Amino acid sequence: MWPFTSRRIFGNRWWAVAFVVFVCWQVADLLGDPAPPGNSATATDITGAPVDDEQMRQMADTLNTLQNSN
Repeated sequence: MWPFTSRRIFGNRWWAVAFVVFVCWQVADLLGDPAPPGNSATATDITGAPVDDEQMRQMADTLNTLQNSN
């Protein structure tokens, strides 16, 4: 699967640098792009359209009704 052993990777400083860059690249890819600042408070629906306060209130009322029905 991985063609290098740890002795072979770290035996040459350039392979060690390449390995560190590869690991950092994999971590950055795994974590993804951070959310833009100030955008975290905007709620969106499944299509990505922003949800207004009236829709949020209706959803909260619906959830409270379902919770209280038990």
